[in-house]
Amino acid sequence: MAKKQKDILEGKYINVFTLWNEFTGITEPIHSRILQFILSPHTMHGQENRFINLLLKRINVNYGENDEWISTAETGRVDVMLKRYNPHSVIIIENKSNWAGDQPNQLYRYWFENIHRSDNDLLPEFYSKHQEYKIVYLVPNKYKNISDDSLHRPSYLSETMPEHLPITPIVWSFEEEVSDWLDDCISSLPEENTPLRNLLSQYKEYCKTL
Repeated sequence: MAKKQKDILEGKYINVFTLWNEFTGITEPIHSRILQFILSPHTMHGQENRFINLLLKRINVNYGENDEWISTAETGRVDVMLKRYNPHSVIIIENKSNWAGDQPNQLYRYWFENIHRSDNDLLPEFYSKHQEYKIVYLVPNKYKNISDDSLHRPSYLSETMPEHLPITPIVWSFEEEVSDWLDDCISSLPEENTPLRNLLSQYKEYCKTL
């Protein structure tokens, strides 16, 4: 009890994201915009490619320290998307932070609309050799799974297209992998950058409560 009282006096239970959620709710689009803010090289956090490179390292995408990446949120139905033109790369991040179900053929459609470019990328073997294309499926915790329908070809596409999504999605939970990546981001910052370290720490703790 004495430790808890000390933590309260030191403000260790104050979390801006918990307060934000109590006031207006943090919806999936808001989570996507928070993630896009962290991942964008050109936002006010001033860290350039630091955070995006730490994500790429965790999902095994080769990168140069100063590659040009474009990050978008809630654009073209994709929650968060990272694009690089040289070498060409697309990372699709599907955010299910609020436990929403998958839409019909959802991940397959996102692959077809944003990653598929030619007959060369229709087989799983292509993605074994070309690690620069990824779909990351974010869940609150590992109790939420991708639906089978999300991975199958829509009926309006030609039967020449693969029946099943040829790229294997990476499943990350906010509770574990997202929190670990945020730890990487925090550890990479200088100690004197207290505002950003605190912001990321509070978001990390909030992610564990989804």
